[in-house]
Amino acid sequence: MRQRIVGAIALSCEPKLLIADEATTNLDVTIQLQYLDLLRDIQNKTGLTLLFITHNLGIVAELCEYVIVMYAGKVVERSPVMDLFDTPAHPYSKVLLEAAFGLGDMKNREPITGEPPDLADLPPGCSFHPRCFFADQRCRQEEPPEEPLTHNRWVKCWRPIRT
Repeated sequence: MRQRIVGAIALSCEPKLLIADEATTNLDVTIQLQYLDLLRDIQNKTGLTLLFITHNLGIVAELCEYVIVMYAGKVVERSPVMDLFDTPAHPYSKVLLEAAFGLGDMKNREPITGEPPDLADLPPGCSFHPRCFFADQRCRQEEPPEEPLTHNRWVKCWRPIRT
């Protein structure tokens, strides 16, 4: 109930941008769907831009057109949602989608190795390299720049997954 009240207050001043940080957390599925339908309806009627921050990739698939994947506080991939879901380019995006949706062969799936990094003391190079199956020396030493894959997709990885 509190989340809906806060959302109503935020929308009452007719913003052009609404930042919804974990807005559906702790809502039951029925209320989540109603809330998402309401947000979509408001977007369609007003042209509202919605920055939706969530760990729920099912909601991302349902609500969003464009997604930014972050690891250890850093952007690792930017993409239209369906492009990312079909062909993730960053190794973290791939394992994230596999874990969230059970993609791939369950028997042959490798668990992600290692521990998440200490955010106060990130490793040099790519912050995902200690857990990445594809990491090489360059990944351990240099942070990769953001590189375009297409006109609307970017990845920060020295060894992106190519399809």
